Amino acid sequence: MALKSGLFGQAIVKVDNMSVGHNTSVPESQLKKKSNSIAYHYVRERCAADIARISYISSEENLADLLTKTQTGPKRADLASQILR
Repeated sequence: MALKSGLFGQAIVKVDNMSVGHNTSVPESQLKKKSNSIAYHYVRERCAADIARISYISSEENLADLLTKTQTGPKRADLASQILR
């Protein structure tokens, strides 16, 4: 998950899991674990107030994957080159 500041202090959160994006943007979606329900309730409130926006980012573009997942050499080099520009 990547976080960057948008216009007027709005947080733009990019997620690489479609269910996360779905659960935070659809108010009637159901979560099975209480801890997840509490955390997503907080995020949903921020989205409804337009303080935060949730959007999807593919693994090919997600710079956080460089530090959290194992990749092949060329993919790792591509992600690293995007950071080191």
